[in-house]
Amino acid sequence: MPAFREEANLADTVTDFLGTLVRAGIPHAVVVVDDGSDDGTGAVLDRLTAAFGERVVAVRHDRNRGYGAAVRTGIEAALRRTGFTEILLTDADRQFRAEDLVEMREVKRRERADAVIGYRKRRADPWRRRLNARVWTVLCKALLHVPGRDVDCAFKLIDRSLLTDLRLTGQAAAISPELLCRISGDGARIVEHPVGHYPRPHGEQTGARLSVVARSLLSLATVYWNMVRDARRLVWLRRRLAPADRAAALVTLGALAASVLAYLYFADQGMLLAYKDANSHLLIARRIVDSPTSGLAQLGGVWLPLPHLLSAPLSVWQPLYFNGLAGAVVSMAAYVVATRFLYLHVKALTGSTAGGLAAAGIFALNANILYLQATAMTELLLFACCAAAVHYLHQWCVEDRLRHLACASAAVLAASLTRYEGWILCAAAVGVVALTALLRHRRYSHTEGSTLIFSFVACSGILAWMAWNLVIFGDPMNWRSGEYADSSLWVSEGEANVGSLDTAAQTYGLAVLHNLGPAVLVLGAAGLVVYLVRHRLDYRWITPYLMLGFAPFFVFALYTGQRPLHVKEVMGALYNVRFGLIMLLPAAVFAGYLIGLLAKAAADRDLRYRAVGGATAAVAVAGSAVAVGGAVTLDEAVEYHESGWETDNDAAAAWLREHHDGELTLMMSFENESVTFESQIPTGSLLYEGSYQVWEEALADPETAGVEWIYMRATPGSEDDVWEALWGTDALDDHYDLVYDEGDRLIYRADAENGE
Repeated sequence: MPAFREEANLADTVTDFLGTLVRAGIPHAVVVVDDGSDDGTGAVLDRLTAAFGERVVAVRHDRNRGYGAAVRTGIEAALRRTGFTEILLTDADRQFRAEDLVEMREVKRRERADAVIGYRKRRADPWRRRLNARVWTVLCKALLHVPGRDVDCAFKLIDRSLLTDLRLTGQAAAISPELLCRISGDGARIVEHPVGHYPRPHGEQTGARLSVVARSLLSLATVYWNMVRDARRLVWLRRRLAPADRAAALVTLGALAASVLAYLYFADQGMLLAYKDANSHLLIARRIVDSPTSGLAQLGGVWLPLPHLLSAPLSVWQPLYFNGLAGAVVSMAAYVVATRFLYLHVKALTGSTAGGLAAAGIFALNANILYLQATAMTELLLFACCAAAVHYLHQWCVEDRLRHLACASAAVLAASLTRYEGWILCAAAVGVVALTALLRHRRYSHTEGSTLIFSFVACSGILAWMAWNLVIFGDPMNWRSGEYADSSLWVSEGEANVGSLDTAAQTYGLAVLHNLGPAVLVLGAAGLVVYLVRHRLDYRWITPYLMLGFAPFFVFALYTGQRPLHVKEVMGALYNVRFGLIMLLPAAVFAGYLIGLLAKAAADRDLRYRAVGGATAAVAVAGSAVAVGGAVTLDEAVEYHESGWETDNDAAAAWLREHHDGELTLMMSFENESVTFESQIPTGSLLYEGSYQVWEEALADPETAGVEWIYMRATPGSEDDVWEALWGTDALDDHYDLVYDEGDRLIYRADAENGE
């Protein structure tokens, strides 16, 4: 029992244990550590030792050393001065009762446990202390993987053998999770048991003091590092600190550094939110957690949900939402993951580190990739899923391990919930699995089993999305045919690509060229030829071809008018040119494959030529990065941002930032995303077309709905729904005043004064 300033509680606590253990016929001693108390605790302890002799063992600190030191001293004294085989750790504040110890010993015997740790059935502490304890428990379990639901419960019955030679360093509250982590790491059987907890009769608790909390957190960090150093239960982190593949670790760290630097660069240029779609993605994520009708239904039914679900928790914090980092973090993490998997995949294909480094560098240093990964766009998340899926699927094709098949299916599932290109990947991957299983086993049952196992996970996202559309919109195909999904909304009449296969192929080819640069295209094409020659008849090496299927998909989409893509050579402008960037994945893989083969050939001829592979990879990466000649994706974003349409939007958004007071606002989101986001109107006060059962009522009678502000776009031929519903009506003219009229953007305010 550690005891600090427990003059009023110590005697009752000790005598409770002494009396209970005598009645139960259990040999015992109570070790009390007076931790430098400056009250009468020491005197009470003297009276107890005088009254009960060897049944009370007194240990004293000359000054207060803290709870952790008192526990360590008490354990040492119990081991040195008693011979008992079981040791109970508890406190001297009278919040626990000895009767629970008798029951715990029986549980320990019955369960053949090495330790029984208590958890408080009903904690008799103030709500703030209970909240602190809950947070502390979550933190300890996350860092140290300690057992038990109540980490700091001071009632633990432990075998002497587990405490012998145990080295503890934790201070304050960190001593308990450290103790649990160390004894559980040796494979000991530990069970939990509920114990009673009672209000503290006298004195005040010191555990919630800021100084104690700070010391506990600092000590927990030290304990965490010691666990890593000693490789106890945190072997995975130790492996990360000393990785088997150091090149993979360097690739990961290099990608992380490049990601952060690119973000800072483009943030300084003010271009992080130049894409209108970036604003839209952030708005969706924010509305999940903050809107008049917040919840998962704000995911909508056109854009796939995974990017928004990942961004939503970060969007809770307004600074991350408004500066775009809530969405960019997802893209940045995906960039690092994609770069790492490209390295791993090409190294697995070639056995050459140089080839893997080349593939990773060609991808990671591409200017278009660096720009998009710094935004709230969704392409990088798709690329990461594709890279992971192709890598794990290839590993399964070669090694036939179920773990690889499961990982591949999970990556395909994530891709199918990110962008619709992932659906093409899913269909192609199912075909690869079926073909590989058939050629490997030559039996239908094995083919069926592997295909079903893979498809059950990989295809579930597509089925779930259709089910979602059915539940929310009453149509499983709403994602394709709904009001905001019709291709006519963005494919202009007379589009040059529509109906002309040659033009569609030329347009997409030019988009790929502008995104990748000629050097990567040449290297990738050469690597593809070599790969075809070397592995054309081997089904186990079919997986890298999957990524080539994106090109015909986009050409077909352009040809049928399902997607718009403009390049200056054909249409005189840039639009959705980033669609060509996905071909960087196969280009990087096949270019890395070629470089890896050349590096291995040079190394096999003579050890002096080992550097040739690395030099070849470096030259290829540097050449490809320079050959791109800038970021065409950024050029497109800048052109759009500087258009007359966006100039009018910026002016309206700036006016709203200055004058809006946070009151309820009626504003259509579609095609007004820039104004909605840049105006920084709280999403919780925005009624838009996704405000369930509120939008229609507000359009019909905004005053009754409590609308203070109304924004509408009156551009001829592109009027929004608010203008269509309210322009020229009494509901608008009688109750609202026009306070802003610039560039076909109109803003009304209820009873506002003219000229405000």
